[in-house]
Formats: sequence, structure tokens, C-alpha cells
Amino acid sequence: MRRQYMILKISFFWLLINSSFAGAQVLTDPALQLREVVSGLNQPTAMVFIGKGDILVLQKGDGRVRRVINGVLQPGQVLDVAVDSSSERGLLGIAIHPNFPNSPFVYLYYTESSNGSDTSGSPAPLGNRVYRYTWNGSALVGPQLILNLPVTPGPNHNGGTMTFGPDGKLYIVIGELNRNGQLQNFLGAAAPDDTGVIFRINDDGSVPSDNPFFSQDGNLAKYFAYGIRNSFGLAFDSATGKLWDTENGPANYDEVNLVEPGFNSGWTRIMGPSIRDAQGTTDLVIFSGSHYADPKFSWFSTVAPTAIVFTNAATLGADYQDSVVVGDINNGNLYRFRLNPTRDGFIFTSPNLGDLVADNSAELQELIWGTGFAGITDLKIGRDGLLYVLSFSLGKIFVISRFPSPLAAAVLPGNRSVQVGTTATAFATIINGGSATATACGLSLVTSMPATFSFQTTNPATNQVTGFPNTPVNIAAGAAQTYVFALTPSATIAPTDVQLDFDCTNMNPASIIPGLNTMSFSASNTPLPDIVALAATTSNDGILNIPGTNATGAFAVATVNVGATGIITASADTGGANIPVNLFVCETNPGTGVCVASPASTVVTTINANATPTFGIFVQGNGNVPFDPALNRIFVRFKDNANVTRGSTSVAVRTQ
Repeated sequence: MRRQYMILKISFFWLLINSSFAGAQVLTDPALQLREVVSGLNQPTAMVFIGKGDILVLQKGDGRVRRVINGVLQPGQVLDVAVDSSSERGLLGIAIHPNFPNSPFVYLYYTESSNGSDTSGSPAPLGNRVYRYTWNGSALVGPQLILNLPVTPGPNHNGGTMTFGPDGKLYIVIGELNRNGQLQNFLGAAAPDDTGVIFRINDDGSVPSDNPFFSQDGNLAKYFAYGIRNSFGLAFDSATGKLWDTENGPANYDEVNLVEPGFNSGWTRIMGPSIRDAQGTTDLVIFSGSHYADPKFSWFSTVAPTAIVFTNAATLGADYQDSVVVGDINNGNLYRFRLNPTRDGFIFTSPNLGDLVADNSAELQELIWGTGFAGITDLKIGRDGLLYVLSFSLGKIFVISRFPSPLAAAVLPGNRSVQVGTTATAFATIINGGSATATACGLSLVTSMPATFSFQTTNPATNQVTGFPNTPVNIAAGAAQTYVFALTPSATIAPTDVQLDFDCTNMNPASIIPGLNTMSFSASNTPLPDIVALAATTSNDGILNIPGTNATGAFAVATVNVGATGIITASADTGGANIPVNLFVCETNPGTGVCVASPASTVVTTINANATPTFGIFVQGNGNVPFDPALNRIFVRFKDNANVTRGSTSVAVRTQ
């Protein structure tokens, strides 16, 4: 059944003139808190983290890419492009290369003005364009056009959101621009014309040979999915590698979809579940290799869903291990969905949602997780694992986290690499900094992986196990408890940042700090180097003190290879944080601690099985480094010939 409707809801324009209706921001979970990160943005549409606390933000109407560093909006911009901002046009999407910053590419989607200045409908824009820029540390330079897309008739339904998948491919969505061709399921109409689709391309703009329609050549070869009215949300589930999207309906039926290769989302023939459409799927345009699937959820009354994100249970709590959050532009609401065990659909409490449609506001209440954000355009998990919310009308970024816990935790070592079926062990410590006894404190595995997990308390003086397996214990105020935990993989596991829940029944869990209480873990069918690395600072507290803004500090790293012999490259980095330091590494004489060669950016050495080489790390200051042990850290990594980390450790760093 053909459905013709007017422009997508009141959308951005309603927000521009009605932002005064936005109330205070409220979360429904009392265990979580909300904090404003930055304000002063102008019509922000998308954001991306290029480091810890380092965010690039797009402004729709003026084509400026702004930078936020540790909550401070920097003056000027890192790029200013000429955009046409009529209706939903403008600077719309951003993504960074999956190997950033080693591959320093940043991708922008925007409606390019035809006269070199910002315009609004006249003269007609050149098109919707995707450019690849190079990040030079302070600006985006060297644009390369990788997709030249249509822009008419529009002026709405331009899409623009982009994301890289776990396959290293770039996924880009464009709306249907109010066209009525085969891609909009009109039989015998205009041939595929790059509208209403999700593109899947290589990082240089070329077309992958494993695309679902690659063999059909032409425009179809570039597509991963079609039949999409308009979308502002793409996200991959890291546990399954599957793509999900949000889709904006006309007068009814916004959607959340699981997007498999060759997906036909149904527009204009179907929005919402096909059972509610008189013709069902019989009037769809079917290309070879395509398929239709019903949405996993629909709003009957449209809310204009935008960004979609999979939450980080380690930072929000174990209850968020299988959750999806979606924002909307019309109401400024956040919606929380709980995934089913196979992560291909949602679980609802209310039987009225059994049809996967919220038909009225009463049915929707179960899903509302936050309100008062005055139009949400983006949701991102930051480098700190927290959830960041971008508000269009307020021009602000917010961050959602758990209330501070008196608990703190650490894990050693920072990396394990074992053969399938071999148990890897590591140590964890929970510190109770509160004034009350922490009750029933234990560990649980947050990260989903094919491995068994167990823990047991230990004696910190001897590292010998105490108590009983998987048995929590109380921790007195001001005291600490040590544990050993074990992971036994049943299948191969690519390098994965393992996050644990350090939980006591009467307190919020300890915050997750990557590199401090997480562990990179991998499993292979063949033996691999497995470098257990421990760092030691002169103060013996895990903190490197640089004696002055331009002085040099140093710390030592001891290792043992409990795996197979391998050629290993040792290097140091800041974990993506913007810290004003230069880093150098040397291998040392284990007896004297003296470098056996001049310090360099990397050291390549063969580490035999059971060998115990030692290393020195030199940190040369180029400015003041404030004390922030969660953010400002020096990481030492030991990588094999495949550039896979086989050992790591870290210390906090500060200027004294």
C-alpha cells in the first residue's frame, strides 16, 4: 500500500523555536547521575571521541567542527565547511577510522553549498557529500571526496549518520529525499539512485567485493540495505557484530531495526509490522539477495528516533549488560530496551508490548529512561565507558554515570593471551574507601565471551587462595580484599577488553578504569606469546611523578613470557589521552637497570618462553600534567608481529 505523507514530523524546526519547553533533565534510574559536560554549541548534530575527554562536535547550520577538551569548548574550529542548511540539510555526520590515530582519518557527511558560503536552499547545493579528512593534531586537512550523493528534491530526509563496523567498513545512511523509485519499493520506477539506503564502502570509498549486491554492479553494488525512509541512528552490537538502525516514519510507525545484509526496510509500502499493512510484503521491490524483516520495535505515534547505542555495563552497572538506548528529536527522551538472550530482539515487561508496538503513551512508559534533553541528536560511549548525550536545542553535551562508589578496584596483569582450553589467571583487588562495611563483595564477568569465569579470595601477602570458589566476602571500612580470577576460553577470542563487575550488595560497584581494572584477553588455537608485565615507579605507588613541566621521569617494567616464544615490539602511549609528553623505551639489564641501547620510540626484541626481560620507560614533559589517575596514564604495550598486544601495563602520571 502506497503511503504519501508530509515532511518527517516537526523535527529540528520545532526544536529551534520551542526549546524553552525543555524541562530539567531527569533519569528514571536512581542509581545513575547526570552531569553537563559542555555548553555553547550551536545546533550540534553529531560527535566523535578522538581521545579521552577529546571530542569533535558538528554544528549543522554553520558547517563548523568544534573541539571539546576535558569539558572545555575550544575557541574557533578545527574545520569550517560551506554547507546548505535548508530543512534537514547541513553538517550531519562524522566517523573516525577504526585505527585512529595511527590512520588519522576523519569522515564527514554534509550538504555542500554551491557558492563556497553557507546557504539555505538558494542557490541549489552541489549535493550531499562524504569527505575523508586527515587529522593533524589540531585541524582537519586534506579533504578527499569519497561519496558524491544526491540532494534533491529534499530538502529533508538527508540522513547522514555514519559508523565503522567491526569489519573495518564504513556504513553511511542517506534518506529517500522524497523520491519514489525502485529503492522506495515502486515497481518499474526509477532505477537505484543512491537514496533511502545504507552504503557499505571501504575506508577509501571503494566498494567491498563481499557486499550483498556486489555482483549486480552499478549503484546496487554499494548498498548494504535499502527501503529506508530516513535515519539518524546506526550502531553495531559488539557482542554479535550485527548492525542496528533507527528509522523515522511519517505520521505513524517509527522503527528500530536489526539490519542484516541485503535488508529491505519496506518504505514506502510498509512502516511498522507487516501484519498491520493490508498488502503485507507482496508489493515490495525485491532485488536478488534482498530480504524484508519486520522492525524489532515500533512507535505508533512518531517521536523521531535518532541515535542508538549499546550501553557499557561496566560503567552503568551489570543491569545494563544487555541494553540498548535510543534518543529522540521530538521530545528529547531517552528510551531503554532490554535485549533478549540471542540479542536479536527485545524483552518487554508489559504484555501490551507483545506486538512490538507502543500504541499509546501508556504503553511507552516502560521504555522511557530519561527526559528533558530538548532534542537528542547523538549518543556515544566515551573512551571512559560512560554514555554521552548530545542535545540539539540546548547546545550541550551531558554524560550519564553511576553515583560515585566508595569502592575502588585494580587488576593485574593488564593482558593475557592463551590457547583455547587453557586457563588464564589474574589478580584483582577491591578497596573499600567508605565508612561502612561493604557486604558480600565479589567479582562477575561483564564482557560477553565464550569462556568460563570463576573467582576466589586470596591472602595478599602470599597470593594463596582462601575461602571458597565464587564466594563473596565482607570488606571492612578502609580495608581491601584481594582475589584471583580465572578465564578458560572454549573458542578463539579476538583481543577483547575484559570488564568485571566489582560489586558489593550494599554499595554501587567500583568504577571501571581502562588499563587499571580491565584486562585485554585473547585466545587462539595455537600457542602465542603471553607477556605478563608489571610496572614499578620510584614512589612504589603506581604514580610517575615528573619533576617539572619540561623535566623527565622514568619507571621500570618487569615481564615474564608465560606463553610461546615471539618477536615482540615494546612501546609506550597515553591511551589516546591528550597528555603533553614524549615517550621513549629501552630494554634494560635486569641486574643493573641500565639501558642496553639508547631509548627509542619502540624496542623490537625476541622474548623466549619463560624469559624475563626488563624495560625502562622515559617520560619527557612538554607541559603540566594534572593528577587524574583515571585519565592521565602511560601504557606500555608488548605487541607481536601481527600488531596484536600480548602484554600490557600502565601507571598514572602527573607533574610535580
